[in-house]
Amino acid sequence: MSADTVVRGLDRETLDREYDNRRKVPDAAEALERWHRLGADARRSMSVRLDVPYGSDERQRYDVFPAATPGAPVLAFIHGGYWRSQDRTIGHFLAPFYVAAGVTFISVGYRLCPGVTLAELVGDVRCAIDRINVREQEPGSRGLFVAGHSAGGHLAALMCSPGGPGRGVVRGGCSVSGLHDLEPIRLGRLNDSLGFTASDCVELSPLALVRDRAHAGSDLPPLILAVGSEEGREYHYQRDALVDTLRAASQPVTVVEAPDANHFTACETLADPAHALSDAMLRLILSPAF
Repeated sequence: MSADTVVRGLDRETLDREYDNRRKVPDAAEALERWHRLGADARRSMSVRLDVPYGSDERQRYDVFPAATPGAPVLAFIHGGYWRSQDRTIGHFLAPFYVAAGVTFISVGYRLCPGVTLAELVGDVRCAIDRINVREQEPGSRGLFVAGHSAGGHLAALMCSPGGPGRGVVRGGCSVSGLHDLEPIRLGRLNDSLGFTASDCVELSPLALVRDRAHAGSDLPPLILAVGSEEGREYHYQRDALVDTLRAASQPVTVVEAPDANHFTACETLADPAHALSDAMLRLILSPAF
């Protein structure tokens, strides 16, 4: 093994390349611009409550696109940006699809690293989910679900893990291109601006939490995991390692393939009515509980 190897036979240069999505996807800026444009269209054309606070910081807010259906289920979406950039408006483009399906769509914001620690950032998301659970579900609601992309996929998977808000709060979730093992992030260039510690990788990685704490039986909410086929081996590792660990612990998990998708178009399949991921999400949210 090379002296330069830092994790699973990979050196730091390889890790940096694998997790550099802007470099891997030449039209990444265009994808983000498209999301913002479509999100602005959604805010103009739909009923929405913006800037609902769950804390005192301006980033401790969420936005609600309510469904017209009484007792509608709620989907809380957690944005990406490597825990250090973007905001909740980037997820607004997904709202029309879910509201049309009878699902209240909520886009969750949170404070960013390195201004706060990862533990504090995770605390923001837990607080938002708890507040949504209490305040945003109508009587008879079919439940609260979470989804997230990239760093938001990490946070969504965490909310469905033993590190989540507690039994019964979240009924199911979806992580798209999620980062479920934080150790490769800590060992790469990204951590120069994040400050993740070895303890963070143990206490705040869904992979480590499921491996260490989950027991046989359906103790955790069902989780959907998806990654674009063009995202590279590290993102496939991030998905497959959590899939294997959940299955070994007899926990409910579904894998959805996203052929020909990169890191950004994989997220768009969440709202593509012809895609298996949006179908799996609606089945998860709308299927009756027995």
